[in-house]
Amino acid sequence: MGAGIGGLTAAIALRQAGVQVEVFERAAELKEIGAGIGLSANAMRVLKHLGLMEQVVERGTIIEAAVSRTSSGRGLARLSTRLTEVPTVCLHRADLQQLLFSALPPDCVHLGEQFVDFENTGDGVTAHFVSGRTASGDALMGADGLRSRVRAQLLNDGEPVYRGYQCWRSVCDYPATEVLTETFGQGLRVGLVPVGPRGTAWWCTANEDELANDEPDGAKTKLLRWFGNWHQPIPDVIGGTNPTAIIKTAIYDRPSVKTWSKGACTLLGDSAHPTTPNMGQGGCMAIEDAAMLARCLSNYSDPAMAFRVYERLRYARTTKVTRISRHYGMIGQWKNPGAVWFRNTLLRLGSGKAATRGYVNFVSYDPYEVSPHEC
Repeated sequence: MGAGIGGLTAAIALRQAGVQVEVFERAAELKEIGAGIGLSANAMRVLKHLGLMEQVVERGTIIEAAVSRTSSGRGLARLSTRLTEVPTVCLHRADLQQLLFSALPPDCVHLGEQFVDFENTGDGVTAHFVSGRTASGDALMGADGLRSRVRAQLLNDGEPVYRGYQCWRSVCDYPATEVLTETFGQGLRVGLVPVGPRGTAWWCTANEDELANDEPDGAKTKLLRWFGNWHQPIPDVIGGTNPTAIIKTAIYDRPSVKTWSKGACTLLGDSAHPTTPNMGQGGCMAIEDAAMLARCLSNYSDPAMAFRVYERLRYARTTKVTRISRHYGMIGQWKNPGAVWFRNTLLRLGSGKAATRGYVNFVSYDPYEVSPHEC
């Protein structure tokens, strides 16, 4: 497994369940990459169970509400996020990764080890790495991201699907608030994410070809041309960002599959069910996966049986997230003026009590409350 959010959380959960784990990560060091990450109550509940919630809160911002606006700043919707027994927290992804990394013994995580392939042996699985190293165990869990090499060998189901838009992300020291905002335009969106002492993380999306680049002007100039006249603080946040710190990624996901395990090998997080970022649930789903995987391995001595149960318990929820996120992104990227008006009207009309109930129901999920006979 890799040393991303899902892999590290799984290692912590498995160790706390009494399972011996080793993590192999391609990167030679865990550099400070990425931008903001949101952890809604469903993920924070897992981190609380693992004894890490307070440390996460210290590094981020507790979110009071999520707000939607038009490019002029007119409000469309507001959803309170302080409705459960644990908070929603946003922080820098690197801070979360470092916290999870430091919760494991130094000899548990092996950096600079690029996975090549695995083989099933008579008594387990052996993984092979570019360095020539091999590692053997009772089971293999691939948490190596969107273009997972473990998935390629397990499922051989091709490349992920480009969804028609690009995303730019970064962080600047603009003072953090306690509110998440998403602003909608015509084929363009901007999100502002408070990340505690770090300031404000932000993201922008635009409809572009999969291989489009930002030359000749560069990303910052391009973004300010699009968003420079949107409501504040959007221009100030983008304008105050170091242009070399802006990350651009194309947005992908995959069609859901019911089976992502074979024998003593399985997947979790983006390796198993990659989702577009529109619901802010990619990292949260990986954290939920980690908890459920640990529970299943604790309840079944046979890893193959544990993985089959794990798949069954995770398929419906992760499929729902992937589907809703994909459609939300499609609607969010609408460019036609009539479609934009219709979308904005839906956002205004759909922000009442029913939306609140749906949100509370979704984030109240707790993998530790799954009945033992199911897991």
